[in-house]
Amino acid sequence: MPVCSEVSAVETIQVSAMIRHSGLVLTALLALAVLLAPLPFGGVTPWAESALRALCFLALAVAAVAAEGLSSLRPAAVPAAVLAAFALLGLLQAAALPAGVVAILAPGHAALQRQATGLVPEQGVAPRLTLAAAASRSAALGWAAAAAAFLAAAVAGRQRGQRRALAGAVLAGALFQAFFGTREWFAHTTSLWGVELHNVATSARLRGTFVNPNHLALYLEMALPVAFAWAWWAARRARDTAAVERRLLLLAAPVLIWLLVFACLSLTGSRAGLLAAMGAVTVQGALAAGSRRRWWLAPLGALVALGALALVTAIGVKEGFKRLESTSAADVSLGGRLEEYRAALGLWTRFPVTGSGLGTFRDGFPLVQTASLQGSWWHPHCDFLEVLVTAGVVGAALLAVGLGAVVRQAARVLRAGSRSEDRAAGLAALGVLVSVGLHECLDFGLTMPANTATLAVLLGAATAAKRSATSAQDDRAGQHLALLRADDLQDVEAGAERHRQPQRRRAGRRQHGEGAEAGAVQP
Repeated sequence: MPVCSEVSAVETIQVSAMIRHSGLVLTALLALAVLLAPLPFGGVTPWAESALRALCFLALAVAAVAAEGLSSLRPAAVPAAVLAAFALLGLLQAAALPAGVVAILAPGHAALQRQATGLVPEQGVAPRLTLAAAASRSAALGWAAAAAAFLAAAVAGRQRGQRRALAGAVLAGALFQAFFGTREWFAHTTSLWGVELHNVATSARLRGTFVNPNHLALYLEMALPVAFAWAWWAARRARDTAAVERRLLLLAAPVLIWLLVFACLSLTGSRAGLLAAMGAVTVQGALAAGSRRRWWLAPLGALVALGALALVTAIGVKEGFKRLESTSAADVSLGGRLEEYRAALGLWTRFPVTGSGLGTFRDGFPLVQTASLQGSWWHPHCDFLEVLVTAGVVGAALLAVGLGAVVRQAARVLRAGSRSEDRAAGLAALGVLVSVGLHECLDFGLTMPANTATLAVLLGAATAAKRSATSAQDDRAGQHLALLRADDLQDVEAGAERHRQPQRRRAGRRQHGEGAEAGAVQP
């Protein structure tokens, strides 16, 4: 029996060591994905996109070994299931289905397929729920890779050391983009990695390793809430530090990173990015104040946004805010966006239930494209609208469920995280959601594989942070109970004082008349 016990102990130690090392490998894979994905033009080249997807699936395989158990994946279950459901929807759209099913679910697809069959009778067109089966299958693989990255990050995010490494990778990637982009911007280069960029308007703005400066803005926006949450955590730690020098050291790094990234964001000239970043930091300030009911701190985020605006205005108003200042109701691009949205909604009305097919906006938009909207439109300037157009009301419902689950989980982490660092992870996740949500109402930055992977890793790691057993409701109940106990304690103390008076008199008599030991009875 002792021998069996020793063998079991050795096996347990070996399994623990394997899980620990697999967690480090998992963190390294995810950090590598976050750091390298933006380098090849935002990850849009076929080989870069394929390599990133393979890395996400490899990380999921390692996460299966590193996971502490299925219970540890519970916080990420609903969002990951929604992402997987999008992948299954894309595969269903690309699959050949019975003609009757297609006619019921998507009469628009059935009508187009009948027309195609009439034009080429000898080549029958299989009934499908998509305008381009290959594009929908590719998009489905992208959604599956995002689900894999989310789950893998959730496993890594259970440990705060690994979560720190992932946050550090995001900040390091943003700093690289800032320095690389600034160098290229000062040099007035019109090429990227040796490839000439023909769009003069975008080449005059800071773009980093992205072709479109607006897509770089989204990448930088995801780093800003992380830096703000780090500063919030550092400020809490600084309160317990007496040395002024240590307080400054704790706060200096996150504050400087936030200001630097925001300044580079302004140089991208992205109007949606600037507004989203300011909105996110304002919301984060209010959330940080509300998490501990210090409402006097609620304007902190707005003050940070105003201070950052003043700083970048002083150092680069011409480049950073020229496009934002020139925006008006009669702005040409704004009018074009509104016309684009109307046309995209017209496309959705043709395939309202299941959409035109994931990844098929470019194939379907010519059906409703007006003469003023010239050129090839790969995506609408609104990712939410693209989900509605390509996935229909089914996709819109899935997206609402997934976003709601992520918001609820991040709010729970902020409210009841085991440590202040865990609560900072929830604060960062909510800030990222606000910033990305605002930006993607006016742009399509999440169609960049690098941005999608970074968002999945950030949210997966943050929402899986450990929570304490007590919740905010329990804390409030405890506060009320403490108040009741304080009221009752006054009566108890009054009664106890009445009982102490005879005891004191008896103690005095013993001390003077009976020779009792000194200090035997304490008042």
